[in-house]
Amino acid sequence: MKKFHFILAAIFILFFAVVFIISPSEVVSQKKIDQTTQSIPDSVATILKNSCVSCHGAGGNGMAMSMWNFSAWDTYPAKKQTKKANAICNAITNGSMPPSSVRNSSPDRVPTTAQKDIVCKWASSLQVK
Repeated sequence: MKKFHFILAAIFILFFAVVFIISPSEVVSQKKIDQTTQSIPDSVATILKNSCVSCHGAGGNGMAMSMWNFSAWDTYPAKKQTKKANAICNAITNGSMPPSSVRNSSPDRVPTTAQKDIVCKWASSLQVK
């Protein structure tokens, strides 16, 4: 009887582990990343995916995602998109993003001056009227 309960408990734990590891919300989040490239110009999306999404996208750093979540971009109202886009421009322009740990370990993820200009022009085009 103990063996039966142990097996039942193991199956129960395994089931919940699988549910949390491969949850529907993560599948939805991945679809949202793909959908965002439709509302964000490809040139900007490419820069953001290279420089930002590993921390600010599905499966990224919790603190980073609380500031800006690329996976949820298309769920943001226009006013919030404008605010976040301008915050992104400011962060990459003033050098606070990507953080120094990323700049030192992955310099290829740091946007160039031209890329920063592209992101900032896009951000300023989102001004809510």
